[in-house]
Amino acid sequence: MTSAASGPPPGPAGHRDLQDCERALVAAAARYGREPGEEVVRACIAVLESLDALDALGPAANGDADTDSLRVRTLRVLLSASELWWRSGDGNGDGNGTIGIEPWPAVPLHTLVTQAEEAAARTADRALRASARHMAGQHLVVTHSLDAALTALAEAVELARAAGDTFTELEALTDLGHCTVGRDMKLGVSMLERAETLASRSPGAFLHPEQAELLPMTLARLTGHIGVAAFDRGTFDTAESRLRDSLHRLSPGNTPGPYAKMTNFLGQLLTAAGRFEEAEVLLTEAVGRIAPRATASTHQGYNLGLLGKLYLEWDRPDQAAPPLLAGWEHLRAAPHVSLLPLLRNYLGELLMHPSYARRDVTRACDLFTETVEECRRTGFQRSEIAALMLGARGALQLGDPQSALALSDRAVERLAETGEMPALRSEEVYFTRYEILLSAGRQEHAAPWLDRARAVLLAKGRTIADPAARNAFYTRVPTSRSILAASE
Repeated sequence: MTSAASGPPPGPAGHRDLQDCERALVAAAARYGREPGEEVVRACIAVLESLDALDALGPAANGDADTDSLRVRTLRVLLSASELWWRSGDGNGDGNGTIGIEPWPAVPLHTLVTQAEEAAARTADRALRASARHMAGQHLVVTHSLDAALTALAEAVELARAAGDTFTELEALTDLGHCTVGRDMKLGVSMLERAETLASRSPGAFLHPEQAELLPMTLARLTGHIGVAAFDRGTFDTAESRLRDSLHRLSPGNTPGPYAKMTNFLGQLLTAAGRFEEAEVLLTEAVGRIAPRATASTHQGYNLGLLGKLYLEWDRPDQAAPPLLAGWEHLRAAPHVSLLPLLRNYLGELLMHPSYARRDVTRACDLFTETVEECRRTGFQRSEIAALMLGARGALQLGDPQSALALSDRAVERLAETGEMPALRSEEVYFTRYEILLSAGRQEHAAPWLDRARAVLLAKGRTIADPAARNAFYTRVPTSRSILAASE
């Protein structure tokens, strides 16, 4: 008998033992960022299938080694590489979600995370438990609520720190900081700064070899999330620099999930700055590159929806409708609890636009009400405040000034409670309050809100160094124009 024929029979991918499986996992992680994400996912699937086959042979096939550690580590790489295809479910609210990549179609995301947590618990290894909780946090922000995600991510950070697993701590802290920005801007920013300090030291030693292969993508994501936080705080030039740096390290082919997300964030910035032509080129290119690989993707849906929002800001409602409606269909097929309310608000804005051929303000107000109710359950406050503000405008258009006053009052009240919010223009919330009070004949109460709107607007403008770009922000963005015209 030859040496090749000795030992346990190979698994489905030819992996004979745990050492073979580990080598295959590290090789798969090394391909992440260098080869198409689908290939990395398939390689991880092959490792998992081999682990299943080895498990079926019993302990004798594995010696004294435990497959649980390798299973958690493989699932970590798989979930990182498959982000483009995550979804929260099939639209029926089951909260399980799927990853659909042949030859492993429609595998519940919840099942994979549960497998990781159960395997990690059996090992009693704090580093593995940290990795599994990090996966759970990423899953929960897609499928359940912000609060649930924050709890899991905070637990992951603490477990990783206690275990001395600097890489997992960095990964989890990056996501925790990004998600916390949606609840407490200052706290979230401080967490991202802490993550950057951790990254500057860079893990001197990795607990597992595949972590070294994943580090470049983790650093690219951290840079992008710091850029997003800078944009949310109104510092445009810093935000753009960080986001472009992140995108430079990502690839639409090899890291399609992070690429689609960072493209979206940069597209938001360019749109908010009045640089509509640049935003159009960026988003159109991103949508085109992702389209052949994602028939139903949350990130593709968001980018299509943002393209529609861009055309609304550009005062082109008829151009806005096709991508916005297509994006809405993507998200209905591939739901994401934080993105659905954003696109629902965009859709309501389209229906309220005075030049839109199918204008329906009543339907728009219904959508805003739905968003408010949903966000109170899921905890995504930015969309709730935006929906209250937009609902106030809709009520005014429908000739209901009392409802408009009540909704705008609630919007500014919620903004005062939460502080700065991501993806929300504070100056627009304040200006809407000003307009509604003015329409009610309450000039003396309206004027301070205009002053606040103008102060926020000018503060953002001062963060744009280039005079032409600053002028575009003041003169091309409808909200900016309205605030400055009212001030004059």
